[in-house]
Amino acid sequence: MNPNSLAVYITSLLCLNLIDAKIGYFWHITDLHYDPFHNSPEFHKGCRHNHAHVEHNHRNGRHRDHTCDSSWPLIQSAAALMAERHPDTLEFVLWTGDILSSSMEHLSDEIKLEAVRNVTDILSRTFSSQFVFPALGHNDPPPSKRLVDMWMQWLPTEALQTFETGGYYTIEQSHSKLRIIVLNSVLWAGGAARTDGPHRGRAQWEWLEHVLSKARRKNERVYLVAHAGPGVEERHNAGSASAAGGGELTPTANARMLHVIRAFSDVIAGQFYGHRHADTFRLVYSEGRPVSWALLAPSLTPRGSGSISNPGLRLYKFDSNTGKVLDYTQYYLDITNSRGELHWAIEYNLTQYYGLREISATSLDALAERIRNYHDRTLFTKYLTALRVRHTTDVSDCDATCAHVHYCAITRADYHEFRACVRNPASALASQAAHTSAAVLLYALLIIISS
Repeated sequence: MNPNSLAVYITSLLCLNLIDAKIGYFWHITDLHYDPFHNSPEFHKGCRHNHAHVEHNHRNGRHRDHTCDSSWPLIQSAAALMAERHPDTLEFVLWTGDILSSSMEHLSDEIKLEAVRNVTDILSRTFSSQFVFPALGHNDPPPSKRLVDMWMQWLPTEALQTFETGGYYTIEQSHSKLRIIVLNSVLWAGGAARTDGPHRGRAQWEWLEHVLSKARRKNERVYLVAHAGPGVEERHNAGSASAAGGGELTPTANARMLHVIRAFSDVIAGQFYGHRHADTFRLVYSEGRPVSWALLAPSLTPRGSGSISNPGLRLYKFDSNTGKVLDYTQYYLDITNSRGELHWAIEYNLTQYYGLREISATSLDALAERIRNYHDRTLFTKYLTALRVRHTTDVSDCDATCAHVHYCAITRADYHEFRACVRNPASALASQAAHTSAAVLLYALLIIISS
């Protein structure tokens, strides 16, 4: 076959694949941190200002401050954007937890559930013809019959049963081979464990591996969805008590999660998490080869723990037959807008922004290597700009060592590997094969210790 004929043949195959693909969309919203008392002088716990400053900055419900959690007008504006940019082929919505502001921690369950109901109602009106799949965050009420009653409009009976007992469930798409698995990461976070947390945490592991094995037998593709996923936030001490207390996975849970992802990487089509209040991604390797990826969506709240960002919302484009993610559009709101308007805009499209031909573990691994190249300041600036959703980007504050820490966070999801990578940049050049073997041994030891 001559080169011209080969090119025509390949183009024809690509066209056939595009024709066969059924293009769909889904929203990913996360970390609303809704503060019902945002403008209340008595309950201004969501802000760190004095009364006068809060009143001045948020008069008439305008949200123009990075030190407060989400006001109701901010949530309304997000719902309005999603309703306005509502594709005809919108399939579902992923809602990955931390619905409530941490300032509500000591309030009654009744007040918390009423706040969750308010957010549920606005999402029900916004997505009247679509299913919303919620995941619980560490700031949210625990699974209960009342939550089941609130969300039964979106979840089938089988999903409601496991949700009520453990806060996790799976959704089988009737029209495709895509299965969605929603996990309760709170069960695996040390600081949030309840009296029966260890038991329910073990039950979730057994259930997860059972569902993944069944998906493999049925030739299904799977999305893993949770509030918090594996890996470390680059500013935190991986695996520390403080990190675990903030919703991070414990070292045991993180190691086991990575083991499961590697074991079922042929089944997992994508992972979608929130929690970090940052726009980034994570990679999982097996024997030196990138085998799975996770995309982390930024928060709706502009306030974070040690970091601030602009509010973000994400719309994914995917092949709804196979679950292959094709692209996403990231929306953002500049809350420092001097006009005081809540005006959402497109921040970027993933493939165009980073020059990706596809979204895969291999392509994102190549992107991580480019981000790691400190001399390519253009790409690194793009990454830092996206990371905080265009809040501020002063690359001069992030030198080569800083850039390397970001690279370690992206490519070393294991806590011990991350710390080793940060301590010794040269070690990051070593083959992942040795790291993977050590991680498997560590995983086995942790399971023995915890059992």
